[in-house]
Amino acid sequence: MKCLGVIGVGSLGRHHARIYNTLEGSATVLLYDRIRDRAESAASEFGGEVCDNIDELLDRCGAVSICTPATHHFETAMSAFSRGVHTLIEKPIASTSSEGEDMVGAAAKANCILQVGHIERFNGAFEAAAALVSNPMFIEMHRLGMFSPRGTDVSVVVDLMIHDLDLVLALLEGDEIRDIRASGANVLTGSLDIVNARIEFMSGCVANITASRVSRDSFRKIRIFQENLYISADLRKKSVEAFAKSGDFDPGALDVDPTHFIKRVDTEIDEGEPLLKEISSFLESVRGGKRPVVTGVEALNALRVAETIMEKIGER
Repeated sequence: MKCLGVIGVGSLGRHHARIYNTLEGSATVLLYDRIRDRAESAASEFGGEVCDNIDELLDRCGAVSICTPATHHFETAMSAFSRGVHTLIEKPIASTSSEGEDMVGAAAKANCILQVGHIERFNGAFEAAAALVSNPMFIEMHRLGMFSPRGTDVSVVVDLMIHDLDLVLALLEGDEIRDIRASGANVLTGSLDIVNARIEFMSGCVANITASRVSRDSFRKIRIFQENLYISADLRKKSVEAFAKSGDFDPGALDVDPTHFIKRVDTEIDEGEPLLKEISSFLESVRGGKRPVVTGVEALNALRVAETIMEKIGER
């Protein structure tokens, strides 16, 4: 393979640089950041070469991670596709769904792999929970974070909630959305800082999703209810609890102890680093031409739902 590249070597891009440089058999890693000191610092710590500009990096790369702010995703990705460079783009795929549509089309035309960094798909707790799900009827998601200036140029819907929008769409793959209701508020910034969305699907499943960046503690949990099964996943602690109904029973014939008819479901959780799994998966797709775990189309669908939620709140 030609060189691998990382464009945007900030707090997250540094980790892309670290992982690319530690993967066995990786090619030379090229780094670019508009603040050259950041790229040089990452190169010094993890290895790799610093490029003077994006064009130089893309001309030498076969695959690249784009870790810039979303406002720069479109221009950078389109430059990559025009050169036939396979691309892993951090979420969201773009600033707008219109840009995302053009990016998906350009990648397909150039026969390039386009994977989007919805990293929670590679969280071992989500993987374990998703393996148990077959016909969910109610999903509750909470993603609460402590305030940080990073990411406050956009709504919490695009900053945080979009992770859970992608997860719920993955769990309900193929199910169409019937209705979306949403409410939210600006608390510390000029954008929405806390939002709740209720998404109803044609199957009858309802997803109730809350995201906040003005909480005292970090909190990322999912609860899933389906017939005869309850699942609780803590994405932050990477833990899962699942319980199923144990055989036929007559509630009127039982005492108050529910353990008579409920059994714990054993789960196995992959403790691997999600970003390492994500990047390894991307490179496997590049080398083998297989479908990425999170395609550009899937990321685009999550962004479209995010835009609808923000529109709904604007209507209130």
